[in-house]
Amino acid sequence: MRNKMMLVAGVVGTLMLAGCSSNTAMETKLDGLSQDIQAVQQGQQMNSAKIDRLAADVAEARASADRANSRLDQMGRYTK
Repeated sequence: MRNKMMLVAGVVGTLMLAGCSSNTAMETKLDGLSQDIQAVQQGQQMNSAKIDRLAADVAEARASADRANSRLDQMGRYTK
């Protein structure tokens, strides 16, 4: 009985040490994932800034087109 308990204790100890050694690998993977998440967040922020600039450019182009259309409409009134 004592031999079985020693054997079980040895197996449990070995498994615990194996679990501890794999924690560093898991930590490395988690660090890599954390860096990937940060890179994605930075890319999302850059894309958001680009979208905001494009929205401003579109609004400006729309306003310019509206002014041009208004001028054309007024020119059409005078030629009729």
